[in-house]
Amino acid sequence: MPYKVLDIYKDLPRTNCGECGKSGCFAFATVVYLEGEDPAGCPHIPTSQAKRIKELVIEDRTQGGGKKEPVWDQALAHLQNKMGEADLAALAKSSGSLFEGGEIRLNFLNREHRVRPDSITVDVGAQPSVWVKIFIYIYLTRANGAPPKGEWAAFRELPNSVSKSHTFEGCADEIADLFSGRGEALAAAVERLGGVKVEFGSAQKSYKLKVLPRVEVLLLFWEKTSEFPARATILVDKGILDYLDQEAIVFMAEALVKEIAGESINEVIP
Repeated sequence: MPYKVLDIYKDLPRTNCGECGKSGCFAFATVVYLEGEDPAGCPHIPTSQAKRIKELVIEDRTQGGGKKEPVWDQALAHLQNKMGEADLAALAKSSGSLFEGGEIRLNFLNREHRVRPDSITVDVGAQPSVWVKIFIYIYLTRANGAPPKGEWAAFRELPNSVSKSHTFEGCADEIADLFSGRGEALAAAVERLGGVKVEFGSAQKSYKLKVLPRVEVLLLFWEKTSEFPARATILVDKGILDYLDQEAIVFMAEALVKEIAGESINEVIP
């Protein structure tokens, strides 16, 4: 019998206490299923229950579910090989980053990351997940040094983006839902990430955020009214494909939502 993420979630306390290190029980259930995390990481279920969940996940895996071959490890290894063959100083220059002491230093969502061909680390807080590492390596190996165009576009206006536009736009919808009636909280969250307030069109609140040294986004927000719910939009620079591919741009938007919500970007799993 299949045993999926929702089944694991139903077998957890569903209190969203966060003591497992995740934002909630569903996030924990997801990593148990997709990444093989030990269910015993939940401190509120008995050992027997954790063992039962683990056994059911293993059984589901034998039927083709659960954790797959770690394709992300293959992607990471490929990008690390490219980094190893590259001139790091040149990569730093083309990406707008700093090269010092044999490593590249760049800010991702207002947090400095130290990049070497075989590692990416931070000085404070949780170390970056494999997906964050892949994202940063994509940025560095793709960067061509072109300055931002200074013109904004919706994600769906970019080439070959239609299939992923729903996911990208869902990130803005999540921000609208999270901060409906809480405009001051949104302003504080954006300021914490180094965002600056700007004027743009009819938006009641507009913020420009530097996600990476040469990647900026524009966050537009309209507060709810008696007739309409709150609404948000994320726009990107028209030259963003000089630095990120379409999948990486979607990951960027998902990570941005996590940061604005005060959650860990390490929970973003493409």
